[in-house]
Amino acid sequence: MPTEIQMPRLSLTMKTGSVVQWLKKEGELVKKGEPVVEVLSEKVTCDVEAPAEGVLRRILAEEGMEIPVGQAIAIIGKPGEGIPDEPVDLPKPAPLVMEQAVDATDHSKKIVRASPAARRLVKEHNLDLTEILGSGPDGRVVEEDVKRHIAQMAQTSPRVKQVIPLKGIRKVTAERVASSFQTAPHSFLVMDVDMTKALEKREESGFSYTAIVVHSVAKALREHPQVNSALLRDMIQVYEDVNVGVAMSTDRGLLVPVIRNAGEKSLSEVSQELEALIQKTREDRLSQDDVVAGTFTVTNLGMFDVDMFLPIINPPEAAILATGRIVQKPIYLKGVFTAKPVMTLTLAYDHRIIDGAPAATFLKRIKENIENLQ
Repeated sequence: MPTEIQMPRLSLTMKTGSVVQWLKKEGELVKKGEPVVEVLSEKVTCDVEAPAEGVLRRILAEEGMEIPVGQAIAIIGKPGEGIPDEPVDLPKPAPLVMEQAVDATDHSKKIVRASPAARRLVKEHNLDLTEILGSGPDGRVVEEDVKRHIAQMAQTSPRVKQVIPLKGIRKVTAERVASSFQTAPHSFLVMDVDMTKALEKREESGFSYTAIVVHSVAKALREHPQVNSALLRDMIQVYEDVNVGVAMSTDRGLLVPVIRNAGEKSLSEVSQELEALIQKTREDRLSQDDVVAGTFTVTNLGMFDVDMFLPIINPPEAAILATGRIVQKPIYLKGVFTAKPVMTLTLAYDHRIIDGAPAATFLKRIKENIENLQ
């Protein structure tokens, strides 16, 4: 009996995955447990292994396609074994493209019909099908309509140097942050912290400022468990584990590797693990386990001379901490102004989960942990 290869669920929040690359071709023999296809989910790529031995009889999902979790992406069969022409869970292609658009004035739905050739051209040039006037039967958009539209745009629009498809990690990030900002009511708190002890610790032991912040955050999360939580299905889940993610920029997009059980680790242990994750990120060796199960996120743009910024919460977490650069600022102490190295902390929190006073208390605790560093 034929065996399906399905899009796996690699995390609790995963709904779809993208096919990055097929490692086997149709007609090739595969062994059980052998990597067959590379898929993308939760910002990392991972290999999907063959669930059975046989021949890769049919590939159902092309590279670049986004497939719901649990849907078949390929079929493995025995040599000479028949397979169904149309798997029951595979949507049949429609002869026409049906797209819906909402008119900004009357909010009525508009149906746009287009030929397959027109659809391909629209996709290649990253166009909006609803803006193209169709000349075919019943207003159907045909290929010549798209070409005419492109020519008109060339006369009235700036020349395009490059078109970059929004896909892969960048697409995942875009969807997650857009959903987060639209769903979670973001509130922000800003607080300066004296980094004198942190600078001394860095010179003494070589710990990075990010490691110091992560360690201080983890200690504060143990004392303020409500911040170490998430809102899932109308229930606030307060986590036992304190897993701090650190946002890192890569050529492929934003990744957030996670330091597991950071609240139980020393500053030295946090620093070593952070350096290992940074190295794996640079070498594109992060695994699925490295980027899941986070309960709080730290993001730092201080190395780019940014003083402060308003971060977007990494869903489904309850809060995120942003750190800026360290600058000398005058601080009034014992009747005189003294120059001190200061970093600005910005806490973004989901006001559905956390109120202002507990959030401020949590942020103040992070400040105290940094300023009283041992």
